[in-house]
Amino acid sequence: MARNSLRNNPLLAGLLGTVVTGLGHLYLRRWLRAIGWLGVTVVASVLFIPESMGSGISSGTFSDFLSILPIVLISAASALDAYLIAKSRLQTDGDGPTDTVGATGADESPTCPACGKPFDPELGFCHWCTTEFEVVEGTELAEIDENHSN
Repeated sequence: MARNSLRNNPLLAGLLGTVVTGLGHLYLRRWLRAIGWLGVTVVASVLFIPESMGSGISSGTFSDFLSILPIVLISAASALDAYLIAKSRLQTDGDGPTDTVGATGADESPTCPACGKPFDPELGFCHWCTTEFEVVEGTELAEIDENHSN
């Protein structure tokens, strides 16, 4: 059974980025990128939104959608950026579908029983979650395989 995690969820990152510009990036812990998108939104609102529109939005008498189109486009681009970052993280971290089978028909590397991510067995620990493993020599591994096959 696959473990579902909300960490680096592309849909959640995109949804949060849609609600508030930069919030999807904060969810992904991309602090500088979140500040950058928020800064672009503020600069665009100062440069392209008339002052009369700001008072109209705050008072609830909003009538002209085209005047806030730059802010809407920047917010949409921010949400799309958060979605794409989360999707690429999901693919590179190994949290995605576990059907990555090499040319030999076996998994490329073993997966950690604690976090489920691939690790290098020569290290003796998982570099993702720092779970320590007992290092088994090649001859001991062959003996274990023989015992299990009998």
